[in-house]
Amino acid sequence: MKKIYTSIDVGSDTIRILVSEYFQGKQRVLAVSSVRSKGIKNGVIVDENALLERLKLAIDDINSRINVNIKKAILIIPPLEAEYNLVHGNVPIVNDEKMVTQKDVIRVQNASLNDVVPNMELVSITPIDFTIYENGSEIETLKDPTNKICDRLGIRAMLALVPKTYVISYVKVVEAAGIEVVDLALSSVCDYEQVSFDEMNDAASALINIGKDTTVVSVFNKGIITNSSILKIGSRVIDEDISYIYYTTKKIARKIKENFGIANPRYASKSETYETRDINGKLVSINQYELSEVINKRLSQILNVAKNELKVLTNKQIRYIMVLGGITDMPGVNFVLEDMFGKKAIMYSLNTLGIRKARFITASGAIEHFVKKIKLRGKQYSMFSSDDVDNLVHSKTRIGRSDSVFGRFFSYFFDN
Repeated sequence: MKKIYTSIDVGSDTIRILVSEYFQGKQRVLAVSSVRSKGIKNGVIVDENALLERLKLAIDDINSRINVNIKKAILIIPPLEAEYNLVHGNVPIVNDEKMVTQKDVIRVQNASLNDVVPNMELVSITPIDFTIYENGSEIETLKDPTNKICDRLGIRAMLALVPKTYVISYVKVVEAAGIEVVDLALSSVCDYEQVSFDEMNDAASALINIGKDTTVVSVFNKGIITNSSILKIGSRVIDEDISYIYYTTKKIARKIKENFGIANPRYASKSETYETRDINGKLVSINQYELSEVINKRLSQILNVAKNELKVLTNKQIRYIMVLGGITDMPGVNFVLEDMFGKKAIMYSLNTLGIRKARFITASGAIEHFVKKIKLRGKQYSMFSSDDVDNLVHSKTRIGRSDSVFGRFFSYFFDN
């Protein structure tokens, strides 16, 4: 069975849809769609009809790319007023062999959910470890208890909870667009799933995801999320500064930033210029060095606000700080990070064929996280039927032979 998954990332600036096949332990992109969103501000849906209209455009776009209609998806939820609860649970092992099965793993996770308050929605449960018991005595603590012999199984897990009103509004819009939500995923957990490495999993670390309107700061301890915060400042302030200084529209300012911007003046050219029109139609020549000073000042401000927020979120010594977001595609950002945080700051580069842009990190991480969850449960699952897989692309778009659907695609990889 081909294992093909879809994730939907509804952001304040952009709606992103990703369809990937998971093959031989790796994610292989089949198609992506990216559409400007409306009706959402600072992560909160303020106009469901406007957002639904834009979401349908993204869905129509992805459907046309893969030649079938997506019907199911993982829905990414931002950590709006999120709470994180450390919980415990335990269950008896009742089969004759006294062997832990995937069903027992599910049972013990469910046993840890008794403390979820009525006004909160469970978005993510992350097992920290499992403990096996024999005759009331603790025998071993481990990450994967399946096939172990014991008479009782315990769990420690971290619950990520978001107010129901926020979650329901997201689900309502996606389902109104004709998509069944098969799982929820917290954006911060998705980010970590995508960018983490072994050393991060053994230390206290932080993620700073700079979006258009907001910046999400998340803290992890040995791979487990412990706290997060959404700051109401994002890369839009850079566009606003460029627009004000050069008297252009915000749309043109964004284009200037993305096509000509350098994040650190030390690496910008003092002689190179970019010509555009201001709002009165007058020709304006923008010097790259001067533009980089504007960008650097605002980006440093965003990072400084995030740095101060980290001190509020945790008193642990942070060993690694990973900075994400579309702004990190800009040249010179790594030097700004080093100036602000020193060597412990890292800029993640997404290097999956088809999505080499930082803006797809969360969507890709959602699929990685989902695959990890169903593997722990011992499940085989795909969001596409065998008939859908057969119809994914017309034969003329296939190149060569492959046991993977991935090898049959070519045109989609040049879109992003």
